[in-house]
Amino acid sequence: MWLSRRQALTVLAGLPLAACGFTPVHGPGAAVTALGGRVAYRAPDTPEGFRLRARLEDRFGRVERGDFLLRVEIETEEVALVISSDQDINRYNLPGRATWALYSAANLAAETPLASGEVRTFAAYSAFGSTVATQEAQDDARDRLAVALADLIVTDLIFAAQDLP
Repeated sequence: MWLSRRQALTVLAGLPLAACGFTPVHGPGAAVTALGGRVAYRAPDTPEGFRLRARLEDRFGRVERGDFLLRVEIETEEVALVISSDQDINRYNLPGRATWALYSAANLAAETPLASGEVRTFAAYSAFGSTVATQEAQDDARDRLAVALADLIVTDLIFAAQDLP
């Protein structure tokens, strides 16, 4: 039986992936599935830390005492981006950085992380409105920043999961 042109191209496109040992990150038996329900989180007691921890719990599950402990430190700042001719600030940028380290809960005294890293991203908000609208926009930007940092940490952990015990 002959393959159609589309079927032949599909088979040919998949050959390089099969040859390199490609395996899906979230597929059955993937290393990242071993982290689900096994990671406890420690983040700063700030609104950003709370939102980051909540996003990590959404991705890996909520655990009080797990096999691993993920410690995260968050740094943010606020930078004026757009200043009007009246010297009013109309837009702010919120660059953020999170440093993280994953420890074995069984060996916390060693203080040697199993994996660690740093992620950076930013969010922005408009300050062109009432005080209440600006405050809500700022709060929303901080939430978005924390979620984005958490997602970047999850991506790093997915790659690090291959080397975990």
